[in-house]
Amino acid sequence: MTGIEEDLYARAEMLDETGDLAEAVTAILAGASGAGVDPGAVTGLQAAVRALDPAGGAPGYQAGSSTDRHPGSGYGSDAEFLEAISDAEDDVRERQREASDLEDQAAAALEAAERDLGNARRDLAEARVILAAAHAMPTKNPCEGGCHGRKASAIADAEAAIADAEDHIADATRRIGLCEDADEILGALGKRLQAALQALRQVPHDLGEVYELVYQFVHGGGKLPTLARFIEGQGAPA
Repeated sequence: MTGIEEDLYARAEMLDETGDLAEAVTAILAGASGAGVDPGAVTGLQAAVRALDPAGGAPGYQAGSSTDRHPGSGYGSDAEFLEAISDAEDDVRERQREASDLEDQAAAALEAAERDLGNARRDLAEARVILAAAHAMPTKNPCEGGCHGRKASAIADAEAAIADAEDHIADATRRIGLCEDADEILGALGKRLQAALQALRQVPHDLGEVYELVYQFVHGGGKLPTLARFIEGQGAPA
């Protein structure tokens, strides 16, 4: 019993707790809401939260009106908004790296446990053969040279070897189960993290599409009113 497999399983469960990542993305949604970002530009953020917190349901979003926007209520510019998304992507990628590393460790531990199981099964088969041979040992009555004692000792040794092999089989089987359970957790986690990452990567594209005309206007030298300067980052809520 190495304890390695228990540690792998516990670490897999810890990594699977992605509530902290979901909270970080939810905070970005709140900042976007305070800045009045169009709902069409934040669907990727909502999808990311759902992927990171499936039990939490779909997060709501209200862009609010111009009367809701005031200093301190949200992101002061699209650059600030996109920087927060980039930070969230980094966090998700780091969790992916940790999960991938743990998957590799679980695979190595599974291979070792399966190898130990095979060895224990061979030991059990050999011990049973030895036990059968011990039971077949001839004895004489009256006993000559301790023949009965030798037979009893051989039977006891074989039975002890069988019990030891069975214990090793049970332990290896338990270890295999832990590795397989950890792998199942990490496999599902990997899919959720990848879905969240793809959703976050979609946000800049959606932002560009939703505000395409606004960007064209600004790049052409146009100036937005104070309460609409999320794109420019000038005079916008900070």
